[in-house]
Amino acid sequence: MRIVFVTDQLQNGGAERETAAFANELAELGQEVHIACFRDMASDYEIDPRIRLHRLLLVSRVNIPKVRVWFRWRRTLLELRNLRGDIILPISLPLSYFTCLWFAAFLSGAKILYVVRNNPEKRYTAKRENRRWKRAARRADGIWLQTEEQRIFFPESYAKKIFVVPNILTQRFLQIQRQERKAVFRFISVGRIHAQKNQKMLIEAFAKMAESTADPCTTLVIYGKALPECCQLEEELRSLIHKYHLEERIFLPGRIQEIEQCYAEADAFVFSSDYEGLPNALMEAMAAGLPCISTDCPTGPSTLITSGENGLLVPVGDVEAMARAMEYFVNHPQEASRMGAAARKKMQDWESQEELAGKLLENLRRICK
Repeated sequence: MRIVFVTDQLQNGGAERETAAFANELAELGQEVHIACFRDMASDYEIDPRIRLHRLLLVSRVNIPKVRVWFRWRRTLLELRNLRGDIILPISLPLSYFTCLWFAAFLSGAKILYVVRNNPEKRYTAKRENRRWKRAARRADGIWLQTEEQRIFFPESYAKKIFVVPNILTQRFLQIQRQERKAVFRFISVGRIHAQKNQKMLIEAFAKMAESTADPCTTLVIYGKALPECCQLEEELRSLIHKYHLEERIFLPGRIQEIEQCYAEADAFVFSSDYEGLPNALMEAMAAGLPCISTDCPTGPSTLITSGENGLLVPVGDVEAMARAMEYFVNHPQEASRMGAAARKKMQDWESQEELAGKLLENLRRICK
């Protein structure tokens, strides 16, 4: 089977990492795999040498804007058509690209998936975008979900073309060695700087927790990079830290490549998103054995955490509840350690990357029949 992944890039994101992971595993299973990128083909993730990479939206020398756009889309359409894929998997693309992808699939006889990597009802709130994602799902030959919970976004008539294959958990996170903690002082959070991640709420919750515990040793490190359009948000976060006089206790070091060491050194993990798909960072932290606190956002965290057993869930946007949860870990380190061990056990029982890739391939074959 010739499988064509289409993505914006292979850098700086959980969806991009999952693209690389599934593509590698499908190539390992003997499939012909292509990855077509609209931006830079440079990858933050290891790509199997059997996978062919393609650059789309080549630069046009024409200086007339409308003609240049037409020229670029035409080249993209021809490139995708010439790949002659059996199935096209678009992952984390702007909705405006789907018309071109649908025509490419039509001209080449390929099937096309709609891949859900986030919460579409929260992500696409504008009327035009809302219509676009629903149209893309309606036209798709199959719909790939990360969790069963995501079925709520689609009518029952779509049931036959929906399938669920969750994220691959990279095994190196299960290999992280952490010593048993007798105290909880160092909280970390991992995720790009974005309004969706609601780091403002996290900083306010930490400030409230720090005030109530009066413990100068607790710290919060938020790892993540702000994309160009979110640079203003990063400045707002730094201003908020300054407002609470927490410059020596809350840190924004940016994105870090070797995140495993950060998980190994941390005492607890906090996640404050307003909405998600199936968060990779939360899966990684649980695999490392960290006690985790997460907002119970739609969708994802409740698939991973049973509150009180292998972590804590708090209402979305609830500063008080997040502060209480962090304070609970500080005051009850043995309970935190127990939940961290249960979180690790949960991820040890997660399906292997070979099993998940096999499940995906089985569904792709079913759709292509």
